[in-house]
Amino acid sequence: MAASGDLLDVDPPEIQFPFVLNKQISCPLRLTNRTSSTVAFKVKTTSPRKYCVRPNNGVVPPRSDCTVLVTMQAQTVAPPDLQCKDKFLVQSVVVSTGLSAKDITSQMFMKEGGNAVEEVKLKVAYVMPPEPPSEIAEVHEGSERILVPMQRIVNDVRSTSELSSGSVSLRSAELGTEVGSPVGRIVKSDEFFKAAGPDMETKTYARPAEQSHQLLALIAKLTEEKNSALEQNRKLRDELELVRHEVSKQQGDFSLILVLVVGLLSIILGYLVKK
Repeated sequence: MAASGDLLDVDPPEIQFPFVLNKQISCPLRLTNRTSSTVAFKVKTTSPRKYCVRPNNGVVPPRSDCTVLVTMQAQTVAPPDLQCKDKFLVQSVVVSTGLSAKDITSQMFMKEGGNAVEEVKLKVAYVMPPEPPSEIAEVHEGSERILVPMQRIVNDVRSTSELSSGSVSLRSAELGTEVGSPVGRIVKSDEFFKAAGPDMETKTYARPAEQSHQLLALIAKLTEEKNSALEQNRKLRDELELVRHEVSKQQGDFSLILVLVVGLLSIILGYLVKK
């Protein structure tokens, strides 16, 4: 909601700075002229060394607006309870059409000179900076929808890789059994560890993303094995066909030799009988 005046509306009505030590912080002010006259403005503050205003004066044409950027210099000490007593003052006055910002003088905003100067006072407030948005991922376990920070998932994937290689760290065990932790909601802690002799073996339950990755890897492996089996079958068929061809050829040669031998014996036998 803007601070409304007869000449200019100032938005926001309170200047709020998310206070962070050793960092410059800016807050925009929008000045809106809803009149049919040209309005000149000037921005003042009770702490000119602490704040920088650009531009600190200017002209707003009729039915238009402009933006003023208020910047707080980097602070090295935080005030108690983030309380601030600083204030800003936005002065405005009707000027002649065609007046530019370089033609503005301080005398225009003096009430003693008979000028109809309008003033809008703005308070300054320090607020806590917003927490940085953390990337989250949706994890579905049964019918339950869980929001888990991405960093937690990355850490847990690393822990899972350690478990699969047979080396379980104490930190992984704590993450798996921590009460109320996001990881504990995904990995069932009562089935997380399984005792097998003096050395402890662990059993982890794959998440949907890991299951999908494992399923794709399994499908690729099965496809590769299927293609290899088909190739072996094709080679076996080719070799069988070649063997059949060789056997048929050998049988043909044997029959021809047998015919020649029988014919030769018949000739010899006939010759001996005639004698």
